[in-house]
Amino acid sequence: MKKLFLSLLLFTMPFVVFSQKISKEDFETKYTLLLENLTSEKWKEAEKTTSELLKKIENDTLFSHENKVLRYIFIYTNAGLLNQKVISKEEAYEKIKWLKGKELIMPAHPFSSDSYINVTSLAENNKSTFISMVNNANGTQLFSFEYVTIEDGIKETAAELNGKLIVLSGTLEEISVEGNMLPRYKLIFKKGSYEIIEN
Repeated sequence: MKKLFLSLLLFTMPFVVFSQKISKEDFETKYTLLLENLTSEKWKEAEKTTSELLKKIENDTLFSHENKVLRYIFIYTNAGLLNQKVISKEEAYEKIKWLKGKELIMPAHPFSSDSYINVTSLAENNKSTFISMVNNANGTQLFSFEYVTIEDGIKETAAELNGKLIVLSGTLEEISVEGNMLPRYKLIFKKGSYEIIEN
């Protein structure tokens, strides 16, 4: 399945304001390279580029939206490295623990109650929480389970959400690394919000 890379188009953001640390041209060049590496599943190269971009803009309030997206991409690239066992479970945790307490924006996933690959659904035990099972593009590697509790509650029913693209954001509250044969992240977000994108 390649649904995730449809959602990656949402990472192509309009960069209107740029800090003195990086020029518009340099940012766009590095960001384009990042997307290419993500599409090719070159996790090491993608992680390096994401880290470099974050170091340049992480504390720049003018890049608030971009920061939130890149933080998530940083986790995603490390999930790829973890799945390929390039890094250990301990290293995977250490590399992203600094993101606890920070706000992230996740890529859009289609809502589905019947599928489990790169989709978002409602958590069974909490109807104010979305759960996403995140895989690589082909659905052959499991990267993370992500739980986002919506601060104001979820207004729509599962039937109303079915098939629609959902963009989630929230503050990362808990991080754990689970599994031995299939190591992956478990991420819990609070103060969440969501946006529905009509197909």
